[in-house]
Amino acid sequence: MPVPILPPATWNSHMHCFDPKRYPFKATRAYTPQPAVLKDLIHNSKADNVMLVQATIEYGYTGLLEHLQQCRDLYPDKHVRGTIFWDPGNPGLKSLTESEFEKLHNAGVRSVRIHGSYGGSGDDISWVIQQFLDVASRCPLRKYNWSISAQLPLATWSAIADTISSHPDIKDIPIIADHNGSATPSDINTPKFTSLLHLLSSPNMYIKLGALHRRSNQISQMEHIIKAIANAAPDSILWGSDWPHCNAAVRGLTPTPPLEVDTDQELRHLRDWLSEEQWERMLVSNPERIFGTWGRR
Repeated sequence: MPVPILPPATWNSHMHCFDPKRYPFKATRAYTPQPAVLKDLIHNSKADNVMLVQATIEYGYTGLLEHLQQCRDLYPDKHVRGTIFWDPGNPGLKSLTESEFEKLHNAGVRSVRIHGSYGGSGDDISWVIQQFLDVASRCPLRKYNWSISAQLPLATWSAIADTISSHPDIKDIPIIADHNGSATPSDINTPKFTSLLHLLSSPNMYIKLGALHRRSNQISQMEHIIKAIANAAPDSILWGSDWPHCNAAVRGLTPTPPLEVDTDQELRHLRDWLSEEQWERMLVSNPERIFGTWGRR
């Protein structure tokens, strides 16, 4: 099957950029990827628009902001947005002034990310809910139409579903479940997956499909999961390749080569599994609604 042609204005909604010589990693970190610099990110994006995500291992968000500026300077035909990491162990975002948040927005930041695996406690339901509430109270999400992104176990998404959809401080904030909501092929028809599908029916919910290799060694086995999500919530689906495919399973401070991932094959499967309308919504309409282009504020 040929590589599917991506429609104009496609978004790749999850990519990372690592240039540790210029923007060092944290001294204490879970894993260490090899450099993945901006020119290689652009080459591998496969899309007109990109969401650049700050990883948990990055020391602060200087690298994110400067990469966003470099994209505007070097690749003016690309629309690039940024997702900034909410680091529970760093006062960072918690102490910013209104004018400093405005600078982040003008730089291209559109989402704040909670991570329950690296630097977080994703199995602790109280901790997770508190992170959502902290982000909602400390960051001007409504003022700038920002979202909250979160990488959490499927069981956690199920456990917090009622809070996400009903808490007055959260229910109107766009929420993005990263990496297929952590659902695997064996989760199909389980109560926790059914709960995720129900949550995705909430008008503020989105989910990033992609990086299927992180949920199954045989990505074709993700078919029923992806179809169930797309059929339940076609207005919620986004796509993100997760380039450069860090091998986070190898812990420590020694740079580790990335995983070998065939993104073209992933796109072939997704195009085969989704209807024409779902495909267009995932790549264009839905991400444009939540992230927008450079001309929108």
